[in-house]
Amino acid sequence: MHKVIHSDKNITVFGGLNFIFKAISDKKLDRYLDKRIGYRNPGARYTHSDIILSLLGSSLVQGSFIADLAVLKAKYRDQFFSKIPSADTVEYVCQQLKTDTIRETTANGATHHLNFSTQMNATLIGLAMQTGALKVGNQGYVMDFDHMIVETDKQDALRTYKRTKGYHPNLAFIGRIPIHLENHNGNTPAKYGQMETLQRCFGNLNDAGVSISAFRGDSASYQKEVVNVVEQHTNAFYIRISGCESFRKKCGTVKQWKTVIINDEVKQVASIAYMPFRRAKKSYRAVIIRSLRKDKQIDMLSETPYDYHGLLTNDKSQDEKAVIEFYNARGDAENSNRYMLGDFNLHHLPFPDMCTNTVFMYIMAMCATLFEWIKQILVLNKVKIIATSMRVKAVCFHYITVASSYINHARKKTLKVFAPANTYHELLI
Repeated sequence: MHKVIHSDKNITVFGGLNFIFKAISDKKLDRYLDKRIGYRNPGARYTHSDIILSLLGSSLVQGSFIADLAVLKAKYRDQFFSKIPSADTVEYVCQQLKTDTIRETTANGATHHLNFSTQMNATLIGLAMQTGALKVGNQGYVMDFDHMIVETDKQDALRTYKRTKGYHPNLAFIGRIPIHLENHNGNTPAKYGQMETLQRCFGNLNDAGVSISAFRGDSASYQKEVVNVVEQHTNAFYIRISGCESFRKKCGTVKQWKTVIINDEVKQVASIAYMPFRRAKKSYRAVIIRSLRKDKQIDMLSETPYDYHGLLTNDKSQDEKAVIEFYNARGDAENSNRYMLGDFNLHHLPFPDMCTNTVFMYIMAMCATLFEWIKQILVLNKVKIIATSMRVKAVCFHYITVASSYINHARKKTLKVFAPANTYHELLI
């Protein structure tokens, strides 16, 4: 190895964060977060926005645990944003913001734990509107609703259907933007309390003046009460039909099938009038896909050698192919869940109890919204290589990782960036 010379000069390897935090400050998003979540004691050293932006910065530079804030503080000292707290401070603030966990016992004796904050859910929507991701009066928003398993061995976590301990939160997204989150314990099935969750979600959206055009949900949303709620608040809904006996029998009676190509695969599709809930006595459109079984064995219920999958919808204008392709776009919401787990550290929950970890989930959901806005700003400022489809790792590699240092020049603090001038400049918003 050649000779090594050490220097304690204040140079950071995360110089791109200076431009990002400056844009956030120019947009006054930090002030908005403090106003929406609430102001802390005037004697407190760190505000709520300091906590959120610190965790955002840590995520953007690939930090995995809140203890990594100490590393960020050391490597990013004396830069544009310097109010980076310790992990203990983050925990203290999350303890202050937590809400009590609701415990409900069903008729069969099962106990379910739910935790959510109406204020934090309203803040998710408000932040999305503040960044311009959502606008009042827009009629084209599509809401995707899904659940995810957050595996963890925390003291109050219960066993999930994957036979591992964890939590089972549900999330609603508009595109990549999280707009609603409620945490459930691991033993709580996806169907449990979904009607009440969606009522709270649509209530917050209505209060903010945001209209939802279409709703997409998986088979956990295949419930009469859920269908009633989404039908009241949207123009159209698309819900996967669970493989119940009556549905399979009905599919076996269909005689006319169309052949279409979806995702380069040949599919046979059909539409039927279907009454999914007997007591409701209301008919909807069911779009059916059938595929020949590999073993060609006859199914006892349908009396055919086919497997059937269906979508329940009130959309009667689009053809089967369009309905199926529109629903398949919901897969992007499942990717959003994975991004929350991987890019924003939901797979590394820091606290020992469910209610405090729920606050952490809300903060990271806000960070996800800020990240989507940051990418938009970088693209609008024509930063090379950056695309709105990028994940955190790519943005960190292509933009954030650059050496910079603040120097005193002509009685002013000047940011010196060790990169070409056409790559790094103040971001216009």
